[in-house]
Amino acid sequence: MRYYSHLATAAAGAVLLSESPLPVFSGELGAAAGAGILIGAVLPDIDETRSWLGRRAKPLSFIIKFLFGHRGITHSGLALFLAVYGFLQLDQPFFAGICFGIAAHITADLFSYGGVPLFYPFRKKRTSLPLYKTGSIIETILFLGALAYLLIIFIS
Repeated sequence: MRYYSHLATAAAGAVLLSESPLPVFSGELGAAAGAGILIGAVLPDIDETRSWLGRRAKPLSFIIKFLFGHRGITHSGLALFLAVYGFLQLDQPFFAGICFGIAAHITADLFSYGGVPLFYPFRKKRTSLPLYKTGSIIETILFLGALAYLLIIFIS
């Protein structure tokens, strides 16, 4: 998924959950949680030197990619578990938002044809529930749908 799709789908998911009766987000998201969600939504791609974040943090991105590869540890089931756990445990909205964004990113990539290594480092094979290919028309539809949802919510 492209970075802008990760941003839009993570934000839409957070707004959707904040509007639901589930006690996932208490009340309004706020600027701190929103900023955290957007950072977390692109953070797992620090492992790809050509990603939006990787180009801005080249030395760190290069090291992580060299050690773990793209969609390695930063996209693993362990990272997903830690992100969900952190989101549910942290009281600080900014850091809880980062955790939510990371979880949203990994979950979105799980639905790509590329998949994610859920059992990394024990097993590097990627798991996928393929709905879209990165850069495909389906991803564009997902992006536009998330964007439309956000616009409708914020305009009303």
